[in-house]
Amino acid sequence: MPASPERGTPAARPAPISVRMRTRSGRPHVRRYAVLLFLLTAGLVGTVAVTLDRNVGKSTWAQNETVLAGGARVAAASLGTLRSNLRVQASQIATSLSLQRALVTNDRVALEQIAAAHRAKLILRSGAIGSIPQRPRIVSSASITSGAHVLARVAVGVALDDRVLALLRQTTPLPRHAALVFVHDGHVVAGAAAGAEAHVTGGRLTIRDTTFAAQAAPLGVAGVSVVAVEPAAAVDAASKRYRRLVLAAALVTLMLMGTVARRLASPLAQAVADVSRLARQAQTDALTGVANRRALDERLALEVQHALATGGAVSYVMADIDDFKPLNDAHGHQVGDEVLRAVAGAMQGAVRERDLVARYGGEELAVVLPGSRLADARDAAERMRQAVAAVAVTTADGTAVGVTASFGVATFPTYPSAEAVVGAADAALYQAKGNGKNRVAAATVQGEDQPPVKHALAASI
Repeated sequence: MPASPERGTPAARPAPISVRMRTRSGRPHVRRYAVLLFLLTAGLVGTVAVTLDRNVGKSTWAQNETVLAGGARVAAASLGTLRSNLRVQASQIATSLSLQRALVTNDRVALEQIAAAHRAKLILRSGAIGSIPQRPRIVSSASITSGAHVLARVAVGVALDDRVLALLRQTTPLPRHAALVFVHDGHVVAGAAAGAEAHVTGGRLTIRDTTFAAQAAPLGVAGVSVVAVEPAAAVDAASKRYRRLVLAAALVTLMLMGTVARRLASPLAQAVADVSRLARQAQTDALTGVANRRALDERLALEVQHALATGGAVSYVMADIDDFKPLNDAHGHQVGDEVLRAVAGAMQGAVRERDLVARYGGEELAVVLPGSRLADARDAAERMRQAVAAVAVTTADGTAVGVTASFGVATFPTYPSAEAVVGAADAALYQAKGNGKNRVAAATVQGEDQPPVKHALAASI
């Protein structure tokens, strides 16, 4: 063991510095909790409002799609009625006496007049007379026979144009801004924007950069559908009123919550403060305000595990106030308590923020120094020793009471477990006491390959 330069002589005491212990009084941050409650409520109300807005938008579109789909089916059914009327008209022309007389006499002039009068097409063996509308159209026909022979056929038709759409619209229930269009092979053939491309996809139809809600129904004519459409803007406008109601309700709720939050903030802040205080009490020594033995043991075990996993180091310092019992006997326990508080405060002020100062028991304190190897820990212990030596507590009669402390230092992994480190630091502390007090002793072992020893070999400062 190397000889200490201070061995045999008392350490020099710095000039006493009176220390007034200050107590911290916590005041609940009521405004902070009021703001927190308001923000939480605002987030919840905002989420609900956005969800309702989206749902009403979806509901409005779904309802609109149902109405348009029903309108398209009604329009297609109405066109079926028009087709039935055409069949009756064709049959009436075919059975008329004037047509049959003209056929028997082969009176072509009369046949042309009949075709023109009824906008019909007469298909004879010798050729066709008259015409019917161009495609897309609906056509019905009737045959004129003599026994098993077909003498002629009568065909009548209606073009699928704006006039037919106007008739269908009169009998089709649709929203105010809706309309009907005929679509043939992906193009509008009647209705708004005739000739424009039109493809119904997912209940939407875009015609010349304008988007419509759309539902189609087939007409039974090759490639032709009737489509009920309504501008998307009109559909969205239907949900604006509900959206305004939701927004108004959200604003009223937030205003009310602003008032409620202020009232709830105070008890909430107090409850949080109480929980925090109880948590601190569970880990804090009531007399000195530093960590208690439980927190000390937990922290040391945690830091040893961390150092073992990372290949690092952790040091442990044991401190004992010199001649504390005579001080208590001479000045009383109240002064002794003040001395304990002052020493703990001085040690805490001499170490890093990450280091943990704790009351080990009685007049003993301990410090966990994460990441510190022996030389750094010994320097930290020396700073703490000097800080303690600079402390003086004034008694009731004005007497300044000075105090010193002795320190023992040990390091993991030099000592391979938390228990071994504590034992080595304790042995080093007694070594410092035996060498004259008010000094630092560091625990070492003779060689890295030797197993840990029960009592530390100490080098005193």
